Amino acid sequence: MRRAVLVVAALLATSLTPSHAADGVVVAAGIRFVNPDVTIGQGGRLTFANPDVAPHNVVAEASDRNGPLFASTTVTTGGTAEVKGVERLAPSTYTFLCTLHPTMRGTLTVTKPGTAAIAPTPTGANVPTPTSLTVHDGALYVVSYASGSVLSMPVLPGGALGPATPYATGFTDPLGLAFAPDGTLYVSDSHSAGGRTVGRVWAVRNGASTVAIDGLPNGRHNTNGLLVSGSRLYVANGNATDDGVNGGDPELPLNGTVLSYAVPIAKNARPTVEARGLRNPYDLALRPGTNEVWFPTNGPDDLDPLGEDLLHKVDVRRGTADFGFPACLYDAALRRAQNPRVKTACRPNATPERALGLHVSANGIAFGTGGAWGNDVYVAEYGSNAPSGSGHRVVRVPIVGGKAGAPQDVFVGPSPLDVAFGPDGLYVADFATGAITLLRAVG
Repeated sequence: MRRAVLVVAALLATSLTPSHAADGVVVAAGIRFVNPDVTIGQGGRLTFANPDVAPHNVVAEASDRNGPLFASTTVTTGGTAEVKGVERLAPSTYTFLCTLHPTMRGTLTVTKPGTAAIAPTPTGANVPTPTSLTVHDGALYVVSYASGSVLSMPVLPGGALGPATPYATGFTDPLGLAFAPDGTLYVSDSHSAGGRTVGRVWAVRNGASTVAIDGLPNGRHNTNGLLVSGSRLYVANGNATDDGVNGGDPELPLNGTVLSYAVPIAKNARPTVEARGLRNPYDLALRPGTNEVWFPTNGPDDLDPLGEDLLHKVDVRRGTADFGFPACLYDAALRRAQNPRVKTACRPNATPERALGLHVSANGIAFGTGGAWGNDVYVAEYGSNAPSGSGHRVVRVPIVGGKAGAPQDVFVGPSPLDVAFGPDGLYVADFATGAITLLRAVG
């Protein structure tokens, strides 16, 4: 998780829940629409929310004899307004802009009745600073970073969530979790040891927590997401530095890696390195029907246009994949380039699947469950705290023939950090607001 600043965006937390499935929201940030492509159902409503530093509006480029086909009032910082006229639109795609800042442009797609769409639905759940979530045995389990605990909430009919109860407590800096087939819950954590920050993984079983793995080197970034697949636990382990040199202790061989361990984890077990040369891998997901583990990574903070956030995959039946960090960085076209801050030469290595954008802070990941979700991959982008306004959304990356396509927006929020599928749709955890939102496929 990069630049984790606790800025609770109350405006966004309330305005990003449409009143019914056909509605939508458009948001301005960084003098642009951070979700420029919005979909609503025919007859639905569109709300404009403006947490930006300047006033904005939403106005259709097309007009009829009465003026623009749809328009909002001008909204100042912290305000919202309904975009009037969209409820009368026929199914089609319409372009809009902010007349005060004409470079701000977007598209509104109005779907026919019965067309499948992804709609956000409130669950009634709020967890302080959630960092990871998973659905297991009829309940949603969520890591709360602030409280150092894992909470459990029953999944109710329709995907709503029941009251939260503590499942495991006493962690220092918990970030990831995953259940093994035998019911053991693994929780990633970090703590100080010998003057350094090191990662550990706890095993929680029958109400008791024991340290299963310890001493994983990190620093600026921590031991992050976990995945259990078959008989192995996969661990995303972060980096000591920002760019390979600055921001922390020197990088060590297990920094910026994806590791795996046989479960149950034996005392003093040694990991298998599945991937190395990564810049802060955050979360992990197995592509169904394959041996491919997919994961996003975050690029360095200030080496633009290099340092894209990236989407990777590794086939765990094969040898270790080396993606080249810190010597190698990538631009938006996945062109490999030398990191100017390190002396080690960038050499040919494994290539990422997709560039996701500069400073989007790509973190949580989950694969679709079929139907309207397809077999595509969904990535939570926590977003940048810089004026660019990048990220702050959940994107769908189409997977066609095993290859990753261009990301598509499916949800916009203040700081979405993780995603997980349940029986009724995709749960999204927002780090800033604590809201757990359910995205449902409707229509």
